[in-house]
Amino acid sequence: MNPRKLFNVILKIFGLFFLREIINTIPQLVTSIFRYFVSSDAGPIIVTFLVSIFILSLYTLLVMQLLFKTNKFIDMLKLDQGFSEEALSSDNPDEFVKGISSTAILTIALIVIGGVILTDEIPNFCRQLYVYFSQSSSKYNSVKRDSSYMIFSAAKIIIGLLFLGERKRIVDFIENRTTDSADEIIEE
Repeated sequence: MNPRKLFNVILKIFGLFFLREIINTIPQLVTSIFRYFVSSDAGPIIVTFLVSIFILSLYTLLVMQLLFKTNKFIDMLKLDQGFSEEALSSDNPDEFVKGISSTAILTIALIVIGGVILTDEIPNFCRQLYVYFSQSSSKYNSVKRDSSYMIFSAAKIIIGLLFLGERKRIVDFIENRTTDSADEIIEE
């Protein structure tokens, strides 16, 4: 594995972690939109909405760059310079780095990210489910039941399961888009 390919895979893994952050930011955005229509004091809600949009835009830009334009990123930061080809390869076939492809590394990264999403959200979903039903069973509670957090948590669980179940399609998509963008660079 040459240094360029190694940094390419590392940057894609960072892109996948930022994709996880996008999934975590979307509920904040939707919640601030709903609060805007319910609340009489819209000032703080608009600020929250604008900050959420800014963060979501920044994360989306980073994800697009890190997943699909990694070669430009590597060239801009000059990450692959200063390494010799021999430093990352060896004649020993038992060496770990030589036998791993970028597809395998991206697959492992998707499994880890999907697992992290699930381990974060399953307890959160159970807690939200408990709060929802405890509010409905309390006869002294005059607060309207809110199911939005439970719905967002369920959506995150589904996304985590999709990361785990559809990892081959996601890796193929990332690899194909990267190959297409690398062909565009070569044509220029």
